[in-house]
Amino acid sequence: MVEEYHNFSSLDAEEEEGRTPVQKAPALPLPSPVWRQRLCPSRRLVLILLGASFALLLAIIIIGARGQSSSSRSQQMGRALRALNSSVAEKMGVLQQKEATTDAKRTQTEELVKKLTEHVEAARTRLLAQMHELRRNMRILNCDLENLKKNRTAGAEACCPRGWVAFRRSCYWHSKDRKTWEDARAECEAVDAHLAVIESYEEHRFVAEHVRPTSTWIGLTDSSGSWKWVDGSSFSFGKEQWCPNQPDNWYGHGLGSGEDCAHLTQDSCWNDSHCTRTYGWVCEMEIRD
Repeated sequence: MVEEYHNFSSLDAEEEEGRTPVQKAPALPLPSPVWRQRLCPSRRLVLILLGASFALLLAIIIIGARGQSSSSRSQQMGRALRALNSSVAEKMGVLQQKEATTDAKRTQTEELVKKLTEHVEAARTRLLAQMHELRRNMRILNCDLENLKKNRTAGAEACCPRGWVAFRRSCYWHSKDRKTWEDARAECEAVDAHLAVIESYEEHRFVAEHVRPTSTWIGLTDSSGSWKWVDGSSFSFGKEQWCPNQPDNWYGHGLGSGEDCAHLTQDSCWNDSHCTRTYGWVCEMEIRD
């Protein structure tokens, strides 16, 4: 069997010698380790770029979806804002119209009040004039009755209301109450009279004797800068009627201004005093036919 095996082996050898040798294709060389190292980073780069592209695409899709949502919301907000502006403009128009109507009514009311005030003032003036004339007529009538009772000639002397005293053609009334100069002036005017205007030395003596011994306001003031009587006439007396060293326009009283009003003192001379001080006062009423 060993021999057979050798024979068989030699037979195979001979057969191989008798055959035409077949040329085999050259085998491809295997990539060297250097090329493998260069190839791997390229694949990684491609994978990285693919991943980045995918992530970018996803981001674009998400942003686009959100952009569509934001655009929709913006449109909704725009519509709401336009509706709000329209509503506000409409309400503003209504308010402006109401304001214009209110202004017109207020103007009409003010004009009406002005006219009514003028009518009331005119009526008041007429009423006061009528009352003044009525009192004057009553005084004249009373004087006529007194003249008839006493069998005297009309106009021989003033016929005064009860409580008043006559001097020539005027009646005088003295109050011992105490008021400021302005309040005293108002009291006299309320009875169709005025604070006494002294025009002569005789009248001065009469008034001084009538009001003695109280300090009494008279109708003399220099509030305008020069001494004048309340009826507008100028002061014509000299220094002889004033108390010594008067008028002095004294500021030492601490009442805030000078002394602009005159009064009769207990010594029957004139003194300037602060108009807010309180004294008695004497009213004068002229009797006219």
